[in-house]
Amino acid sequence: MRKHALLVGSMLLALGMIVSAQEVETPRVELGLDYSFEHNNPGGNLPSYNANGGFGYVQYNFSRSFGLVADLGANNVGTVNGLSIGNTAFEYLFGPRFTWRHSRVSPYVQTLFGGERYSNGFLPGSPFPLLGASQNNFAMKFGGGVDVTVTNHIAVQPIQVDYVMTEFSPGSGFANDVLNGVRYSAGVVFRLGSK
Repeated sequence: MRKHALLVGSMLLALGMIVSAQEVETPRVELGLDYSFEHNNPGGNLPSYNANGGFGYVQYNFSRSFGLVADLGANNVGTVNGLSIGNTAFEYLFGPRFTWRHSRVSPYVQTLFGGERYSNGFLPGSPFPLLGASQNNFAMKFGGGVDVTVTNHIAVQPIQVDYVMTEFSPGSGFANDVLNGVRYSAGVVFRLGSK
């Protein structure tokens, strides 16, 4: 019994030394560039649709696990059910991100709030194209992802999944004036400085 306890204790000590040796520095600033695919559900009689886009973010880390994020980007909807839509959404979101930095893999969760500039090529609920019509809306997203460290200054982000909600002005054509979506993102992260 004593031999087993010594063996288990030695293994835990060795594992602890290996894990601490693999810890990644905490960067002061992280810059991310992502491709995104979003599935949106406007509700009501309107069909759900997909949007493709790109996003970038800047994250300032106050500690090893807490940072503030500014997330900016846009996506575009070309066609829905064969109808040319041409809607573009530009989002500007801000909020906290909590990261668990372990070894090479760093999972995180975030909650971001801000706005969305929605430009219509076609107004949902109207049979006539309204080119150039646009509005500012409240937007938020929450979710999380994983960063995988390549070097001290570069990481890849194989997956980030967020729930995205946009609240439109009354009479926008969306059921309950709310657009719900799920966004998948992947990209690269550049890490600057260290804490």
